[in-house]
Amino acid sequence: MAGAELIGREELAEIQDLFSGEKVNLYRYGGGNYKAREFEERFAEYMGVKYAHAVSSGTAAIHCALAGAGIGPGDEVITTAWTFIAPVEAISALGAVPVPVELDETYHLDPLEVEKAITPATKAVVAIPMWAPPKMDELATICERRNIMLIEDAAQALGASYKGRKLGTIGRVGSFSFDAGKTMHTGEGGIIVTNDREVYDRAAEFSDHGHMHLEGLPRGKDPRRAKGLNLRLSEVTAAIGLAQLRKVDLILSRAKENKKKIKEAISHLGNITLRPFSDEEGSQGDTLIFRVRDRDAALQFEAHLMERGFGTKILPEALDWHFAGVWSHLLPEFDRYRDVDLETLWPKTGAMLRSSICLNIPVLMDEATIEKLVEAIITGAEKIG
Repeated sequence: MAGAELIGREELAEIQDLFSGEKVNLYRYGGGNYKAREFEERFAEYMGVKYAHAVSSGTAAIHCALAGAGIGPGDEVITTAWTFIAPVEAISALGAVPVPVELDETYHLDPLEVEKAITPATKAVVAIPMWAPPKMDELATICERRNIMLIEDAAQALGASYKGRKLGTIGRVGSFSFDAGKTMHTGEGGIIVTNDREVYDRAAEFSDHGHMHLEGLPRGKDPRRAKGLNLRLSEVTAAIGLAQLRKVDLILSRAKENKKKIKEAISHLGNITLRPFSDEEGSQGDTLIFRVRDRDAALQFEAHLMERGFGTKILPEALDWHFAGVWSHLLPEFDRYRDVDLETLWPKTGAMLRSSICLNIPVLMDEATIEKLVEAIITGAEKIG
């Protein structure tokens, strides 16, 4: 569970530091407060960007990123058919039209499908790295050539990179989550990063009811130019974030080391296909994905792993929350998806996901547990034949 495994004395020390002052105010815009500002500054330094703005959740982060980039009613936003539902909810909440497309072999946006989906109404492409980078060169080239924005919802990929560039910094704006299971964990929380001052300002305004945060003006006199919501981060959450941020490189290195051991031990198996990468060295490391022959085999494999104490991560366990083909509660509000069998729109993606196994690779995974998981995978592969 990445950062959630390492919550401890360091986080408590940051909270105690916050509470050690006089007249403690946990509101991030309270007089004399500094934890949220410090966290944003440190995060921007880590990412190598000019600006970072912390908010209340990963969903809030992509919502603010999209709003800051000017996404609005009628805009079409291309994204992946495999993601947690949050970015599609955010696109919808802004009145824009989500346009999920099929995956490529790396389980990310297929650049060929992105190209085919572009229309005169397309405003942005939201790349969503699932613990590893998509084909960012191809996606960036398409966006530049077609004059549309590239946005990264890198909620699952903090610390991951593509050809040496941190994910979340390649597009116009990037967003991250600090929810359970993410590289950093603060209970709830998220952040946007960008080098574009206008995007940063508008995202920060959107997160705070439209307050423009003009220096020298009290909040009651602050002007506004657009509507917003209350998506603010608290000082307590920021304090936890400061401690967690100092652990990111340790989290990444240990997860990658554990994953490498497991992959090497199962690489000889002929009836599972390990996920290919556009840049494996840049992958985040805490997730292992492989594909088996079909859905029945995947379900059988999952049951076998569960019997041995290992749950799956999203696939097959939580597919319904991560595949556009089953979002009948959301997508049919748009004309293009009304009275359509959603499963038929992304058949390749549906087949890939339903025949795949996704495993969490903990940071605090000892050698005995690694050996036990490897044995479970090997015997699982034998079981499905």
